[in-house]
Amino acid sequence: MEEIIARSYAEAEKFLNDVPKFTKKNPLQETTGFYEYLQDCDAGRYREKYLGKVVHVAGTNGKGSVCAFLQSICIKSGYRTGMFISPHLVTTRERFCIDGSMISEEEFLEAFNWLSVKLAAYRRHKPDYSPTYFERLFFMGVYIFTKAGVELLILETGLGGRLDTTNVIKKPALTIITEIGLDHMAYLGDTVTKIASEKAGIIKPNVPVVFSDRKKEASEVIRRKAAECGVMCYAVSENDYKINEIQKKFIDFSVASLYYDYGSFTAETTAAYQAENAAIAVRACEVLKRDCGFDNIAVKPIKEGIRAMHWAGRMEEIMPGVLVDGAHNEDGIEAFVQSLEKAEAFGSINSARRHVLIFSVVKDKQYHKMIETLCRLDMITDFVITHIPNERGANLTELENIFCQYADKNVQTIHACEKIEDAIALGMAMRGENGVVYVVGSLYLAGIVEKIFTAYRGE
Repeated sequence: MEEIIARSYAEAEKFLNDVPKFTKKNPLQETTGFYEYLQDCDAGRYREKYLGKVVHVAGTNGKGSVCAFLQSICIKSGYRTGMFISPHLVTTRERFCIDGSMISEEEFLEAFNWLSVKLAAYRRHKPDYSPTYFERLFFMGVYIFTKAGVELLILETGLGGRLDTTNVIKKPALTIITEIGLDHMAYLGDTVTKIASEKAGIIKPNVPVVFSDRKKEASEVIRRKAAECGVMCYAVSENDYKINEIQKKFIDFSVASLYYDYGSFTAETTAAYQAENAAIAVRACEVLKRDCGFDNIAVKPIKEGIRAMHWAGRMEEIMPGVLVDGAHNEDGIEAFVQSLEKAEAFGSINSARRHVLIFSVVKDKQYHKMIETLCRLDMITDFVITHIPNERGANLTELENIFCQYADKNVQTIHACEKIEDAIALGMAMRGENGVVYVVGSLYLAGIVEKIFTAYRGE
């Protein structure tokens, strides 16, 4: 693509959206070549050391939440903190956060135009290099975070790890690998072991790793890679945290610590799976304090950071009685279902009310199993299936047929709406005054619903 100098944020975002998002990646050596070129620009102003100490995060599920917990804790600890995440739900600017706030349109535009100039200059020597959508955003981040002077940069991978664009980072302070499951199998492999091998590709010599010790086959791969690199690895298993209580607005849980007696934590979410993500973030903070010089991290900011964390689209109540969860694969749906089941067991869900679930999914997911899992939720009275409005959306009739196969027709009704707006309107009407609507199945769906309700609230 020919580079442009954009005159507005809208023009810059449109240009980026025209870059294919699911095209073949560039070989990592080509990406590294441009990254190294940037580090030599402008008297070395963009060298890696000016990104702050980097925490590199990979995984299938939970990595965004772990990043958000870690960001919140580090801000409470007094550190200037940057965070680069993907995907976004509503605006591309969400991918770049400084001290908990996404960057402005002006900052985005400045970074976009900086990159356009650098790419044009680089192509005088490497005319065939054309960065992907995600590469462009990462390189914009190099400018944004070095200019901001962050002390800590939380860097989430886009896809995989070993060949991910973010893996051009040579010397992170810490790596984190969250729960690994079957997703993006066309790119990463068709078994947990193969996918774990790709994710473990971010592990580097002399850089400790914190990881989710949930699946034996994934943990074996991570431990073996850590041993090859001669680094310490810190596992977080289900034995390292305990949910004490789930209320309508929060969960209360405990975490086994390497050093401290934290007492109990409170997280302002009803998602039981966030207890594990918080435990991983806590363990990461302990390692950052002990091994990486972040001396301000202590019990109080850790507890305050856990409580203050907000993560859009993860069991988020976007308005009273409407919850959006971005679960979009088998493990994510299982975690969503378990969260509702645990909340019901703790008495924080009134099963006598009407509970409506709106679902859609992209066609490259294993949605047959996802639907089977959702249909075991006895509290759900109505399923509303809808279609994601592009070629990636799964066939609506096929989804409806699968729901008919697994739903309990004595207590659960099934409805299909082609348009997401119609699905929301139907779901809201069916829930009545006191019922609950859940939206689940895809981050694309979560983003669209966030936009619809933002307009509805007049924001």
